[in-house]
Amino acid sequence: MKDKLPILFKATVSFAILAFIFTRIDLNQIATRLQYLSLPFIIFALLFYTGCQWLSCLRWQVVLKSAGYHIPIPYLLSSYFAGMFVSIFLPSSVGGDFYRVYRITKVIDAPETAFASVFLERFTGLAAVFALALVGIPPALKIIGSWDIVLLFLVCACVIWGGFLLIASPLLLSWSRPWLKKIRLGGLCDRLDKVQLIVIQYLKHRQSLGLAIALSFVVQLSIIFYQYLLAQQLKIPISYLELLVFTPISIVVTLMPISLGGLGIQEGLWAYLFTRIGLTAEQAVLLSLTFTILGWVLALPGAIILLLDSQGLKNTK
Repeated sequence: MKDKLPILFKATVSFAILAFIFTRIDLNQIATRLQYLSLPFIIFALLFYTGCQWLSCLRWQVVLKSAGYHIPIPYLLSSYFAGMFVSIFLPSSVGGDFYRVYRITKVIDAPETAFASVFLERFTGLAAVFALALVGIPPALKIIGSWDIVLLFLVCACVIWGGFLLIASPLLLSWSRPWLKKIRLGGLCDRLDKVQLIVIQYLKHRQSLGLAIALSFVVQLSIIFYQYLLAQQLKIPISYLELLVFTPISIVVTLMPISLGGLGIQEGLWAYLFTRIGLTAEQAVLLSLTFTILGWVLALPGAIILLLDSQGLKNTK
């Protein structure tokens, strides 16, 4: 029961926020605008978003190549879909990341390298998000006119980077080791020692690192453009530049593991931000939920991959 408490808490947070939002918006407006979503556009949107995931896998492949492993893009993409599907049912994307580690480990038989590759793929992606968010803070301040969202972003950024530094920094891990051993996580320290050696070696590959970060910017800008296309289809008058300002900030805030994959937090945050540029709360919530639900639809092939993986696991027993 104790293991389920964090998930129950985060599910409660997500659904409580959504319930609060839905009692204060006009659901009829949302239903009316949903009619603008045609089947051809939905298919196009899913294909476009699949292209964004393909770019993420290309970034992941660059990281793995620097460690001496070449894994075909189709296998990485199938792992990405499986991770996306797993993440739907877990409090954050971390569960999906661990499943990606599991699938790569089956191929290369090197758990620490598999973990490091997923960590570095996620790290380079977040580096681009943080860079865009920092650039977007001045215009966001001008639009919002208050420091509350900026302070929230900075707090979340510090917490997230603290977790990354614990994995990447030998000095911080050395300082944390006695405390981790007290809570019986000494074995984790030993694994992190090996992961850090791989991470440090990767950071020496300047060309691979630069390519991965460049791909991360392309991925993030493409995803924001995807959101812009959704907004245009739903007749929501928001510009690409406005999304470019707000989306990276909201991504950082929703990464905090206090809800189910940011569900509820994102809708509330978008409603707060987008009403500052003349949109209604209904438009902001609709855009956020449409983006989330299409992401869930795109993750459905991951269920087939999980089923095949489970059958393969049973056959090896």
